[in-house]
Amino acid sequence: MAAALTVTSNNNFETTVEEMRTEQSVPGVSAVVTLGDKILYAGASGVADINTDRPMTVNTVVYAGSLSKVFTSTLILQLVEQNKLSLNDPVSEIAIQPGDNSPEITVAHLLTHAGGLEREGDFGYWFSGEFPDRAALSRYLLSAKLREPPGRSLHYSNVGYAKLGLIVEAVEGRPYHDVLRSELLEPLGMASSGAPGPIEGIARGYTPVGRLIPDQQRPFAGVGRAVDDRHLREYHDAKAMTPAFGIYASALDLSRLTRFLLGHGGDEVLSTTMRERMRSRQPSGWGLGLKLGTLDGRSVARHEGWFAAHRSHMLLDFKADISIVVMTNSDSGKPAEIAEALHKLVLNAGLN
Repeated sequence: MAAALTVTSNNNFETTVEEMRTEQSVPGVSAVVTLGDKILYAGASGVADINTDRPMTVNTVVYAGSLSKVFTSTLILQLVEQNKLSLNDPVSEIAIQPGDNSPEITVAHLLTHAGGLEREGDFGYWFSGEFPDRAALSRYLLSAKLREPPGRSLHYSNVGYAKLGLIVEAVEGRPYHDVLRSELLEPLGMASSGAPGPIEGIARGYTPVGRLIPDQQRPFAGVGRAVDDRHLREYHDAKAMTPAFGIYASALDLSRLTRFLLGHGGDEVLSTTMRERMRSRQPSGWGLGLKLGTLDGRSVARHEGWFAAHRSHMLLDFKADISIVVMTNSDSGKPAEIAEALHKLVLNAGLN
């Protein structure tokens, strides 16, 4: 689908992206705003690589970070619709239950961050840059102790979503990234997205201005070299953590996913009914893979993403049929603020 740019005197998306990129001291920002299945704005500001001045575009690949969880939840719900899995299925080979008569962890618990698992487990990958493989993740889950019994409360968990990736592999009998490609990316036409990373042409990620990381013996998710007054971050294959935060995508590709979530196309991936169910509030307060909330009194769903210095945000206004994707390549980026500003422009212009 070709990107169409609409900028009016009352709805200057381009100016807003440029001004907020400058305010946030971000090298590059890409963004797409859609209304229904139509693109209102698809554009970018700044650079993907400071050294080469390679421009940031809507086709520039960026790590989606925890937006990867939306991909994973979609694959899980697809298995549910195919009767290969149930949301109420107990999850085997995971965690020692605290207390007597504790309920079993279910697929639904993991989807809604209510499994009682820790956020990162015992892994120090944010400092070492070394991510667990399938075997290491499985060993951890077998010996892990839960924070509390499943279903009791919300506790965001990357290892919980990594386990969902293992479930996808076990049910389908092939690697997660193969299932991702054939069952989600290809049907939605997301040709620039995939896993595992890194891949050629991915945007460079940077620390904020003035934040140099001097201790090379304790890198933070892969410290690279100094570039002017920032540090360049080097990226890694997230291995077994990929279903939680290791997928890469372009802003234009992510807009295909958000339009699908709004109900436009992709019936072969998930039914409209199941997509509506994704945004139904669960006991933890989340939807099935989506964070539910309000923005200026309007009900919205969203998810943010971060993998080292790549930050992203998706915002869905179901009633107005608006979706917004913003991707940045610095830890100083605040893509949620940019997304909210773009959302307000659409509403103020009366385009919805």
